[in-house]
Formats: sequence, structure tokens, C-alpha cells
Amino acid sequence: MKTYRHRTVLGKEELSGALDGLAERLIPLLEGPEVTAIPVLGGAMIFAADLVRRLPAGLVMDFIRIQTYGNSTSPEKAPKPDWTPNPENVEGKHCLLMDDILDTGRTLTEARRYLLEEMGAAKVTIAVLIDKPVRRAVPIQADAYAVQFMEDLFLVGYGLDYRGRYRNLPHLLALETGDDGLPVPLTVENNS
Repeated sequence: MKTYRHRTVLGKEELSGALDGLAERLIPLLEGPEVTAIPVLGGAMIFAADLVRRLPAGLVMDFIRIQTYGNSTSPEKAPKPDWTPNPENVEGKHCLLMDDILDTGRTLTEARRYLLEEMGAAKVTIAVLIDKPVRRAVPIQADAYAVQFMEDLFLVGYGLDYRGRYRNLPHLLALETGDDGLPVPLTVENNS
């Protein structure tokens, strides 16, 4: 396996504590009898699975996929949904839109717009694992986040990936990047 220079920024226990706090802040925002939890595929899946188990029972689960990154460390294309929720789970409903990271804001801006304007959601509440305002390119804020990073780190693990890899790490790593913006490979195998 090819590995990269990295450092751990959040361990399993720290992530669990951050999710506990997020759930506590989020529960009062989820008023109403019908809430549909909608993670953005595929990065939000691990985060969303752990978060919804901390929320009151009875949520409807559905999914949206909006791809922008491809194999890069920066968005390669304009966000556009290519997998959308079942309309009956969105129209007139309060939707909890979940993503692994809010950085440039383009993906969540498009997802929120699509749910409200194209699918008729009554309300969209945004929850993210990581809020990274230093990279914000459009004016959007999460209603709740687990962790905020003011530093522009390239993060992997716990759903975040590089070229489709490392999503399944149980902790969050920051990959060191070179002048080209790409992760710097290790010269010696590291098992972290």
C-alpha cells in the first residue's frame, strides 16, 4: 500500500466525543414529526451512520450523491446531483443534510438548493463532521458541526478520502502536501 507523510489530528475517542456533542446540539434543531436524514454519498456515510445512532429513533434515511473531487485534492467540476432521494422522503419534510466536510461550500450549497427548490423540502438543516471555513468559496454555514479546523489541512479517514482510499480509517489524519498540492509519499512504509 502506498502511504503518505501524515499526522493524526483526531483519534477514535476524540471523534466519538465530538459526535456526542454534535448530537446534543442537533437534537433541538430537529423539530417536527417527520425528519429525513440525508447523507451525501460517499464521504458522509461513516459519519452519518455514527451520528444517526445518537439521534432520536424514527428518522427516515435516504441519500444524495454529488461528486466534485474525482482524484484531486481540489474540486474538479461543478457540483451536480447524480443520485437523489426518493421524492416522498423529501417533499414537505424537514431534511437533515449531512456531509463529512464543509470546506468550499459548493457541494452543500447545491445539495441544499436541490432539496429545497427541486424536491420541495420544507426545511434543510445542515450537519457536518468538519467545518473548515478557511476554504469557503460560497456563503454557507453548517447549522451544527462536530469539529472546526481553522488550518487548511488535507484530511483523510472517518469517511474522508484521497482517490477513494482511507475512508475506513477509524481516526482522522492530515496528509502533508507538496508544492503541487498533492500528498507527499513516504519513502519508508509506515503502519499508522
